Amino acid sequence: MRWVVRLLVLALVLTGAQHLRQRQEIVAAAGQDLDAQRRGLEAAEAEIDATDRSIDDAESRVRDLGARISEIEHEHADGVPKTIYPDYVRLVAEHNDAVAEHNDLVARAERLHADYKAQVDRTNARVAEVNAFAARSGPCSLLPDWLRTRLCTAPE
Repeated sequence: MRWVVRLLVLALVLTGAQHLRQRQEIVAAAGQDLDAQRRGLEAAEAEIDATDRSIDDAESRVRDLGARISEIEHEHADGVPKTIYPDYVRLVAEHNDAVAEHNDLVARAERLHADYKAQVDRTNARVAEVNAFAARSGPCSLLPDWLRTRLCTAPE
């Protein structure tokens, strides 16, 4: 009879060790996955920050060019003289290019923010998945089903 009990204990220990090894592999893979996602989020944040700075620079350039154009137009309310007209046209073209660059940067920022939000949603889903796994991976998970139902089920 003792050998049956020993065999049963050995089977439980081996089953527990196997479950523990599987859990460790799952946790390690999840940790690596979450680390990779964290690095991706950090890279996306850096790109968003750089784009935001570029937008600020573009806005400043648009304002400066607009102020210079307005100054010329204010000084020459009756029309821009031919002597400075080429400079005026050049300023207007630069302003238009700066506005186009600003608009492109804003569109890029919107795409980056949408991509970042999607990354955050995927990371949050993965964290929830890992948390759910951890919640169902307590000590009772090491036991075989027939024993787990008898020992670990809360009485109703």
